[in-house]
Amino acid sequence: MKNYMNKDEEIRKFLKERHDPQSQFEKLKSYSNAAKLPLFNTDYHETYNVQIIPDTGIARAKFIPDALRPNVFLAHPVTIRAMRKELFMGGEDFVDLECLRDCASCKQQIDLQFWSFCPFCEASFS
Repeated sequence: MKNYMNKDEEIRKFLKERHDPQSQFEKLKSYSNAAKLPLFNTDYHETYNVQIIPDTGIARAKFIPDALRPNVFLAHPVTIRAMRKELFMGGEDFVDLECLRDCASCKQQIDLQFWSFCPFCEASFS
């Protein structure tokens, strides 16, 4: 049985490694199913390109799809600056990579895998 870290240790490790896409990929490659086979097909790669347009009328930490243009989203300029530029997706479920933390400044709960600083108040995570 695998030893699981407590939440504080997990957050410290996450911040130390900066949770870059390569470390996320290595983490997902280590997962296996009940038959001891890889849980994810790591040979399959796909790139998604989206356009994110600044709009100060959008709430922070939100992405609103453009009704007329596919793969185009509107977001507050702070949200765009705060988001990680490369995200690693192991399918449609991000739960395995989730690292929730309450911002020390504004107390909003944020998932560190998506943000380089708090998208609500612009506070640093360090």
